[in-house]
Amino acid sequence: MDPMIERLSRLATSTLGHFVEDGFLDIAIRPVFHPVKCVGRALPVSCAPEDNTVYTRAMQHARPGDVLVVARGGDRRRAAFGGMRILDAKHKGIAGLVMDGPVTDYAELVEFRLPVFSLGISALTCRALGLGGTIGEPIVCGGVRVAPGDYVLGDDDGVLVIAPSEAPAIIERGEAATRREHETRALLDAGKTLEEIQAARRVG
Repeated sequence: MDPMIERLSRLATSTLGHFVEDGFLDIAIRPVFHPVKCVGRALPVSCAPEDNTVYTRAMQHARPGDVLVVARGGDRRRAAFGGMRILDAKHKGIAGLVMDGPVTDYAELVEFRLPVFSLGISALTCRALGLGGTIGEPIVCGGVRVAPGDYVLGDDDGVLVIAPSEAPAIIERGEAATRREHETRALLDAGKTLEEIQAARRVG
C-alpha cells in the first residue's frame, strides 16, 4: 500500500480542516451512510448529466484502490450510479465514489458499504446516450480541481482532495494535530478543563 494512503487513513478531515484551506469539496456532497471512511488516489471522470455510458469505460481504467471522482456539472436530478454499478466497483477493489450528482438504490448502497459521497438520492436515472466524456483528465468536482493521482480523503465530515506534492507536509502536520487531540481528550477525561489545558500549553 502507498504509505501516504496508510497514513491518511488514520487522519480525520476535520483535523486537517483546522489548517488546510483548499481542497475541501462543497459541503452539499455528503456520504450516503455513516460511519464512512474513504482513502485512495483519484481517477477523475466527467460526463453529461443525462448520460451514463462513460462509466463502463471508467471501470475498465480503474485500478484497485482508486477513488472515482465524477463531475456531472452539479446536476441534482439524474442518478448515474446505483446498486449494481456500486457492487461491481466494490468487487473490482475501488476504494470509493465521489460525485457532484445524485445516486440511486439507497438500500443497496447501504448494504454493499462501498463509500459513496453524492448530492443525494434520486429515483430518476441516466440513459445510455453515448454523449462521451473524459476519463483520467483533470476535472472540477464540488468546486475543487481534481487531477489523476490526487489523494482523496473522505469521512463523515466531508471530502478533501490533496495534491501529491502537498501530501507529505499536510499528513505530517495532521499526525501532530491528531496526537495533540488525543492528549487533550485524555486530559479532559481526567477532569481538566479546556481552559486549563490551553493555559498550560501556553506556559509550556
